Amino acid sequence: MDDLREIRTVLAKPEPSPEVVARRRGQLHAAMSGRAPRRRTRLLLVPVAAAAVAAAVVVAVARPGGAPPAATTARDVLLVAATTAERTPEGSGTYWHITVTVGSRPPSEYWYRRDGQFWIRGKGLKGGGKLFRFTTKPQPFTLGPLRMSFDELRGLPVDEDALYTRLRSAVAGSGIRTSAGAPSEKELDGFAVETLISLVSEAPVTPQVRAAAYRALAARPGVTDLGESGGGRRLRVPLSGGDREVVVDPDTARVRDTPVWVPLTGGVAFTDGEGVTIDAEWTDELPAE
Repeated sequence: MDDLREIRTVLAKPEPSPEVVARRRGQLHAAMSGRAPRRRTRLLLVPVAAAAVAAAVVVAVARPGGAPPAATTARDVLLVAATTAERTPEGSGTYWHITVTVGSRPPSEYWYRRDGQFWIRGKGLKGGGKLFRFTTKPQPFTLGPLRMSFDELRGLPVDEDALYTRLRSAVAGSGIRTSAGAPSEKELDGFAVETLISLVSEAPVTPQVRAAAYRALAARPGVTDLGESGGGRRLRVPLSGGDREVVVDPDTARVRDTPVWVPLTGGVAFTDGEGVTIDAEWTDELPAE
């Protein structure tokens, strides 16, 4: 998929009860609205070897004369997002339509057919802002280091442990190499986490698989809640190249206003200080060429 390089550059736990989900959602809303004071942690992103990802634990301590702060953890955020994803109707259509919006810029759009044929439109992409169809033979979908057909994506396990095991095994068997040679076990964990980020942000999987991906992220060691942002909750996630910040909106189960995401065109995408919002849905329409 050499034709796709320039696109790349532009850019177990049981399900909680409804009462637990409602309580967590209320805590998240309270934290994001500023009603519950919390200390902010400043994060310096330094490239380090990727570590395995898991939920951080935050203990709420009562303060004299006031209510305790909201007990919001990365695990809370991801489990609420999982429940939202599972309850969101998938819709139907011929094309999986992804819209990637960087800050206030015009969006970049991608339309994928089930056989891997796809179209793109956006400033800086092939086609000069007009709809462009890739005329190469249909391509598999790319999730970080992995390439899968539509049927393989749709057939992924809906149990979070089985899903992570499947992805981690596929990454280990993919023959992926780093600049230093064969990846370490921790780096393989980081690559597997990248596939999970792709599943929750762009991949045309079922709501059940997307929910399982969120729960698998919640179970990985190293995921840390960094507090609210305009798009949702900021999470520090160790990927193959080091710790990165990903923003998840638990109320929509989407990646919003994030500086890092994993596109279906391969690799990991970063922005230079601007947040990226990703929307994806099925549609029967292609715009006019």
